[in-house]
Amino acid sequence: MEQKHIELLKKFTKNLDEKKVSDSNYWRKRAKKVLGTTTIDREIYGTVDHTRGEGVWLYDVEGNKYLDLTGGVAVRALGLRYKPQIEFEKEIADLAIELPGQDFDAIPQTLLAEKLVEITPGDFDKGVVFTTSGGRAVENCAKSAMDLKGRTKFVAFKPAFHGRTGYSLAFTASKSVHKNKFPQGVDVIRAPYAYCYRCPFGQDPESCNLECAEYLRDSLEHEGNDINAIVVEPLGGEGGILVPPSKWIQELRKIADEYDAFLIDDEVQAGMGRTGKWWAIEHHGVVPDYISIAKAIGGGYPLGASIGPQPMFSKTGRHSETFSAEPKAAMLALFVINEIEKNNLIENAAKMGDYFIKRLKELQEKHEVIGDVRGLGLMLGIEIVEDPKTKKAAPKLRDKIVKNAVQKQHLWMIGAGTSVIRFTPSYIITKEEIDEAVERLDKAISETK
Repeated sequence: MEQKHIELLKKFTKNLDEKKVSDSNYWRKRAKKVLGTTTIDREIYGTVDHTRGEGVWLYDVEGNKYLDLTGGVAVRALGLRYKPQIEFEKEIADLAIELPGQDFDAIPQTLLAEKLVEITPGDFDKGVVFTTSGGRAVENCAKSAMDLKGRTKFVAFKPAFHGRTGYSLAFTASKSVHKNKFPQGVDVIRAPYAYCYRCPFGQDPESCNLECAEYLRDSLEHEGNDINAIVVEPLGGEGGILVPPSKWIQELRKIADEYDAFLIDDEVQAGMGRTGKWWAIEHHGVVPDYISIAKAIGGGYPLGASIGPQPMFSKTGRHSETFSAEPKAAMLALFVINEIEKNNLIENAAKMGDYFIKRLKELQEKHEVIGDVRGLGLMLGIEIVEDPKTKKAAPKLRDKIVKNAVQKQHLWMIGAGTSVIRFTPSYIITKEEIDEAVERLDKAISETK
C-alpha cells in the first residue's frame, strides 16, 4: 500500500501499526473484534488492498495478486476500478449527494426510472420504486403486490434466496442459518425449485411432466389458493446456481394467472445483463409483473429498484425510504447501463459464458468430483460431489477446494448452495483470463483430492 494511503488511514485511527499495515492477520484480528456480521469463513481470504487492482484482478495487503471470479458477488459488471467510471465520477463530483427522491423529484432519478421501464420486459404501464439493496427491492415488490391485491399469502421455493430481512427472509429457503429463531414475516406456501440435477421427483428434465409444478398446484388446493404472488429467481443464485427448464417458469406464469396472482421475478443477482440478456427471465420467454434488481445497477454503490405495475401503491404515504436513487447514484447507474450497451457487454457475457462453461465441462471430464456444470452467461457453477453416480453432495470437499484455490492458486472465488462453487465474474473478462482461471481451478481440485 502506498504511503499516501497509509497517511490517509492514520487520519482516522490512533493505533495504526505501520509495520503491520501489510499483514492480513493483523487486520483480521482488528476486524473480528468490531465487525458484527459475516457470511463466509474470512480466515481463508487475505485482507483486500482497497487501493489496487483493475478489471478481474485484485490484491491483498501482502501484495498477492488474485484472479477474481466473484465480481464482488455479481456487483462489479464493469470490473474493479474501471477507469471510465473513475473519470465519470470526477465529472459528477459536485452534484448534490442527497435529495429525498421519494418526496421530491430530481432529474437523474426520473431518467433512470425511464430507462429501467424501457429495458424491462412487458408493454404495460410500469412504475419504479428505488431502494438501497436487493433484499429491500424484493420487499418493496411484495409490499406493492399486497397493497394492490389485498392478500398476504405468497408462493416461494426451496432452495431459494431473496434476502435476509423481513418479507424477503420469509421467501428465502437456502440455509437454516438464515432463518433459525427468526419469525416468518408473511404466510408462504413452499414448493420445490426446479433443481433438475437433484430432482426431488426423480425425473429427467427433458421428459418430465413438471411434477414440481403439479406439486405446487396440489399445495395450493390444500394450503390455500388465495395467493398474492409467486416469488421466484429465474436462475437460482445463492441456492446453488440453478438453471430451471423454461417450461417450469412458463408454468409458474400460468399458475399465477389462474389464481389472479402476481409473478415477482427476483433478478438481484442474475439481472443487468449477467446471463447474456438484460434479464434472466427473458431466457424463458416469460413476462413477470414485478422485477427486483440491485447489485450491478449501482456500479459498486448501494442501489436497488422494484419495478411493477403503475401505480405501484394505492395511495401516497403507503411506502417511502430516505435514500432512493440519489442524484449521484442515479447518474452512476445511467452510466453503467450506457457502458453495458455501448460496449456490447451483454453480448460479451453470453459469448464468454459459453466459452467458460465449455472449459468447465472439459474440467468435469477430468475430475469426477465435478458432478454438474451449469449456468447462463457469466453466472455459472460447478457442483462438487463425492461420487458422480450417487451425486452425494460434498460440502467439506468443496470448501477445501475453495481454500486451496484462494490461498495457493490465488483464484478468488466463493461457494453457493450445499456444495457448489459459483462464478460471477465481471462482464469484461476475456478468454485468456477464463483459460487462466480454469488452469488454476484444475490445480486446486487436483491438489485437494
